[in-house]
Amino acid sequence: MSQAGIPPMIPRNAALRGSWIAKLVAVVMLMAFFVGFVEWFIIRVEVNAGQILVLVNKTGRRLPDNLAPEFDDQVVLYPELVQAIAKKTGRAEDGVRRDYKGIRYEVMPEGRYFPNPYSFKVVKFNATVIGQNEMGILVRKFGKPLPFPKTVATESDERGPVAEILRPGRYNINLLAYDVQRFPVVQIPEGHVGVVTLLSGDDPKRRNTFTVEPGEKGVQHQTLPPGLEYYNPYLKHIEVVDVRSHKYDMLKDDAIHFPSNDSFTITIEGTIEWAIRPERVAEIIVAYGDATDILDKIILPNVRSIARIQGSKLAAREFITGKTRTAFQDHILSELKRECWEQGIDIKAALVRDIQPPAEIANLISQREQADQEIERSTNQMAEAKSEAKLVEQREMQSQNRAIGEARRQVVSVTKEAEQHKGVAVTQAQRELEVSKLELEAASNQAEAIHARGQAEANVVLFDYRAKAEPLARSVKAFGDGTTYAQQFFLQRVAPAVRSILTNTDGPFAEIFKELQNFSHAPAQQTGDKR
Repeated sequence: MSQAGIPPMIPRNAALRGSWIAKLVAVVMLMAFFVGFVEWFIIRVEVNAGQILVLVNKTGRRLPDNLAPEFDDQVVLYPELVQAIAKKTGRAEDGVRRDYKGIRYEVMPEGRYFPNPYSFKVVKFNATVIGQNEMGILVRKFGKPLPFPKTVATESDERGPVAEILRPGRYNINLLAYDVQRFPVVQIPEGHVGVVTLLSGDDPKRRNTFTVEPGEKGVQHQTLPPGLEYYNPYLKHIEVVDVRSHKYDMLKDDAIHFPSNDSFTITIEGTIEWAIRPERVAEIIVAYGDATDILDKIILPNVRSIARIQGSKLAAREFITGKTRTAFQDHILSELKRECWEQGIDIKAALVRDIQPPAEIANLISQREQADQEIERSTNQMAEAKSEAKLVEQREMQSQNRAIGEARRQVVSVTKEAEQHKGVAVTQAQRELEVSKLELEAASNQAEAIHARGQAEANVVLFDYRAKAEPLARSVKAFGDGTTYAQQFFLQRVAPAVRSILTNTDGPFAEIFKELQNFSHAPAQQTGDKR
């Protein structure tokens, strides 16, 4: 064959190779697009704000059997279970979390995730928010059953209500591992206290008591003051008790009925004000109950008993007079306060509002009371008249006594005035006498001072002369007699003057010597001339 009839081989292979590469690139791009599409639109999980994500391992190994009795029914891979499996199998804890089926304990916060849908099931929950004036209790779904008699879980691997409470706020809680129960916060208002009952704790050391010691199961003696109380209802119970004053009116059907001393039925209506003693609130609530029980079991039985006992000592007519009624009311109050105080109740007041005697004697008693009042009014008028007469007599006596007192005051005034003048004159004379004595003493002192001053001056002169005479006497004694000393003294005085005269070449004395000198030279000259 000619070369022109043979198709070229190299270009055909290059074309085939280029076509295969293009197809391969297209397939790769399609697969990449498919993978990106699946990953972005199917696998991608967006956890928005306020949400959390929980992963559930769908594939992997089953939890090992007979790991421990408390782990046989677990489905949550919580830390204690993961540690136990890792210890038994020798695997790392991260490998246990990844390779075993179950609910993962950890939660994932807001963000974007790409979990493998074949290996994981994703569950999104809203974050748990505990609002104001409420509290949350976590109930753990995994872990060991609570041992008797515990009511709350205090260990991290115990199942049941957790001891710690959730206060207001946001919490990222795995709701596949926990239930969240919400309870209102107990608010103890002013004038109230909270009585606490511990549901879990030590057994009481003292049996058959209304309250127990702190930390023991039962009603606590110490109460809670006003305020908000966050507490675990599985751990303790709080009952709010009103310790303010309560008022109860005993009217109509609740009025007290009792027979009088003369067998008449007396009806009393009244009002009682009472309150629970704060230091015995817990004991009273356990022993008797709420305010209604306290009223029915303590206050009303005591007031009815005291009223009947005391009222049966009086006749029916004595309940009409005000004095008897007041005494009866005071007696009821004192007796009721004493009886109820011992039982933990403070009676503030017990007021008898109305006493109703029987109708058949009410009019007679009223008429008799009016007659007694009229007699008492007449007696009072007579007493007033006697008082007025006595008052007039006292006024006259006061006038007479006032006149006598005035005369006595005048006598006393004149006497006092004379005594004052006498005292003034005596005082003046004594003052003049004292002044004269002082002047005499001053003159004596002055004379003594003048004499002392003259004596001092004479002594000064004498001492001066002595001071001058003593050196002169010693000098005279040194020269033997006075004449020699006088010559010496004279020479001492004259010598300086003579020396001055002799040394002075300008004075008249020097002129004399000059003339003598000139006279001595003159004959010699004359003699020379003669030669």
